[in-house]
Amino acid sequence: MHGLVEDIEARVHVGAPGAWQWQRAFLFPDRYAWVITTATEPDAYLFDGSVVRAYIGTRAVSVDRNPAAPLRSHARWTAVVNLDALALPGVAVAPLAPSDLPAGAREGLAVVFADDGARYRLAFDERTLLVAAAGPLDLSPITSGEVTARFADFRRAGTLILPFETTYARADAPLAEERVRAACPDPPGLGPEAFVAPDRLPRCP
Repeated sequence: MHGLVEDIEARVHVGAPGAWQWQRAFLFPDRYAWVITTATEPDAYLFDGSVVRAYIGTRAVSVDRNPAAPLRSHARWTAVVNLDALALPGVAVAPLAPSDLPAGAREGLAVVFADDGARYRLAFDERTLLVAAAGPLDLSPITSGEVTARFADFRRAGTLILPFETTYARADAPLAEERVRAACPDPPGLGPEAFVAPDRLPRCP
């Protein structure tokens, strides 16, 4: 999969608990956007592979060149769970020991990045569908560290089979549940230039 845009509704349990809606966009290898619906203008956070930009509506409010900017971890997490990262240079992949597999998983992989040693664990069911993942994710200022995700409700989107439900937790404390309302693999207009301003991002649907 080269790129993906998803329209999502979520139930959030920490920070600002309640019902939320957002769109998420990813383009291989590391372009990422998170556009949150608000009562007024949307809040948008975009990573173009070099810098993170924040917008209110279409107005830029900040530029973050910090290599540790939290949104960069979102981009990497997405590359891992979309399985794109497994083929990147500098990424080592090895089978998980049976003792490291969560309940309901038949096999798994450990994914390690050479540049910073970040390690992710992926678990697959008997259909070879990704049903669980664990690894570092920076959700500052709410939380940061190892997050686990469980994937369910697999459906076809184009030529792909994608999870339409995801549950996130940290240290067994629930963080959020996501439900995908629409998924658009490789939509027209999702190129690198889309990740420098929110009005350039294609919508889904």
